[in-house]
Amino acid sequence: MNIIKEQIGREPRGVLEVKTTCRWGFPQVIVNRPVSALASDLEIFPTLYWLTCPYLCREISALESEGLIAHFEARLAGDPQFAAAMAATHESYARERLALVHRDVRRRLKEEYPERYQVLATSGVGGIRSPQGVKCLHTHAADYLARGENAIGAETLELLQKPWFCPDAECREYEK
Repeated sequence: MNIIKEQIGREPRGVLEVKTTCRWGFPQVIVNRPVSALASDLEIFPTLYWLTCPYLCREISALESEGLIAHFEARLAGDPQFAAAMAATHESYARERLALVHRDVRRRLKEEYPERYQVLATSGVGGIRSPQGVKCLHTHAADYLARGENAIGAETLELLQKPWFCPDAECREYEK
């Protein structure tokens, strides 16, 4: 957990597991707990897969700053096959996220917090609610690395034209 804390710059919350590691053996994508119990309240976190690799986070942030989100939103609007593939990805992401929530907690969410339940049950990658929108390329890349079925994530990583891992094992410094 200390390495993840250093990678993301804060104490991680709700980490269920490290889903993928880089070639150096450091966490690359983690799985987050979709629902946490806080006192008498249930807090949801719709981002199931979280990219922790600082190298990939920097590289993908650079792509976002170049306008890649707008590019993908235009593709979703103009390419029905791409849009259908992403709709299927969002649906399977929501199903997988909801499956991680214990049935008693799902029942409680439905009864006491129906709007939160709907976010978990219907929102897509990273909690996106609009199938025509792209919220964050980091979440799409994390989803692709974790599940291998996210067209936006795959194309984002392809566009890096670099390896999907840092060339010099920069997380090694966090082991101290």
